Formats: sequence, structure tokens, C-alpha cells
Amino acid sequence: MSSLSKPSIFYSSSVEETLTIASLLVKSIAGRGVISLEGPLGAGKTHFVKGVARALEIQEEVTSPTFTLLQIYGLENNRLYHFDFYRFNEESEALDLGLEDYFSEYLTLIEWGNKFPSLLPPETIRVIIEPLENGARMITWNS
Repeated sequence: MSSLSKPSIFYSSSVEETLTIASLLVKSIAGRGVISLEGPLGAGKTHFVKGVARALEIQEEVTSPTFTLLQIYGLENNRLYHFDFYRFNEESEALDLGLEDYFSEYLTLIEWGNKFPSLLPPETIRVIIEPLENGARMITWNS
């Protein structure tokens, strides 16, 4: 369960700031749990995942799993699962990947997790990334 008890709101005016904000979340949850990344196309969900990977000291290049549906990063003692529900039309498509098997002792991030919230564990942290008029982003999460 997450140690977060109230909403956290951050503003990012650059990719680097988004990476730093992502690392704050990783530290607050000790690098474990399920995170749903929500926001429109181009909001910065994959950049947020890059910040998470950097905070976990994962050296691999993080890419969007829009077409592969799942990317696995890291080693056995420090792993990151990265899903993308964007192309799914039905819950069964996510279940066919064995989604629940990835809710383990590692960190699981799901872009577009809000498409099928009933598939996510109750303790899932929702990260909402909202583009602002000035090109900045408002990043909010709660547990």
C-alpha cells in the first residue's frame, strides 16, 4: 500500500522537470505498486515512465509500448513493467496478456489505465498529466 495520503500536485515546464517529478513518486512508494498514467495523447506519460526508470537506476532506453503493449525493463531484483492500454478495445485484451501476473513485488506502470479501471488493484495510484496552455504540464497523483 502506498504511503501517500493526500493528492500531490506538481507543475512541469520541461521534460527534465517531469523526470524529476516522477522520481519523487517512486521514492514515496519505495519503487513498488501499480500506477495508472492518464492524460491525452502527447501529455508526457512515456516521459514520466522514463523518470521512473531513471529513479530506479534502470539503464535501458524506455520507449512507448503502444505497439508492443508491454515493455519489461531492469533486472530480476529491480524490474519495471510498462503497459499501454491505448490500443485495447476490451478488458479481455489486457487480461489475455496476463495482466494480473505483473501486479507483483515490482513496479507496474500502465499508460491509459483509466480505460479499464476495474482491472486495476484498489491501491493503484492514478497519475494524471494535464497539458496547460503555456506548454507546461500539471501532474497530479493520489492513492
